[in-house]
Amino acid sequence: MPSSTKPISLIMGVVILSILAVLIMGAPLFTPYDPLKQNAAERLDKPSIQHPLGTDRFGRDVFSRTLYGGKTTLISSVFALCTALLIGLLVGLVAGMFHGSILDIILMRLIDVLLAFPFMVLAMVIAALFGTSLVHLLIAVVSVWWVSFARLTRSVVLHAKNETSFAAAQVLGAPRRTIILRELLPKAISPVLILATFELGSLILSIAALSFLGLGSQPPTPEWGSMLADGRVHFLQAPHILIGPVFFIVLTVLAFNLIGEGLRDRLDPYEKLEL
Repeated sequence: MPSSTKPISLIMGVVILSILAVLIMGAPLFTPYDPLKQNAAERLDKPSIQHPLGTDRFGRDVFSRTLYGGKTTLISSVFALCTALLIGLLVGLVAGMFHGSILDIILMRLIDVLLAFPFMVLAMVIAALFGTSLVHLLIAVVSVWWVSFARLTRSVVLHAKNETSFAAAQVLGAPRRTIILRELLPKAISPVLILATFELGSLILSIAALSFLGLGSQPPTPEWGSMLADGRVHFLQAPHILIGPVFFIVLTVLAFNLIGEGLRDRLDPYEKLEL
């Protein structure tokens, strides 16, 4: 890719994400309707000046519910991602630092098991044991999502241990904690953050999909996945119900993917890592 085109994807992603963030966080300013208020007289109304995206089967404004639902989806996704990222960084640093030890072997076998375990099945098991809720869904997400960050971090650490700065720190007698924090962690941050940007788009899709199946946020709380599930019954009669959540999901995932590509081009992380 020519150097002159590298910032384009990053700029486009930031612009799209900024517009979405302004709309979602400023929802009370852009829509006067309560996302939970029902109005049977306006049930399944088509898009109009009063209701830009129409109303759902309970007469609730779809545009209002889409903006407020975005706050639920994005905040929960970012929280789950940050938690998984921290766990993955910690596990990856420890496994890489003690490469070849029993601890490294145990952690890697745990990662192999989690990679082989279907994410959807885990979410269903947790829902069956503890009930369906957004909190339980996030627990299922974090339980599996940290694995990719751990594997990448471990790969970066193994690569960094071959560099002269790491050998110099050992020769000078630096404590392991200092080596991890000053030599290994800074090298792992860039590639892990790039992966996190791409993973956030996938995470949003997964949370929306599981909410669509009824395993996440429960009615009447607005959330993109549950809104799709609610609107599918009236798809032929009122397809406008699905326009809002579908459009915002697509734009959000696109924005994070563009940002991820831009960061990858700018930061130029290690291309060949030992997995």
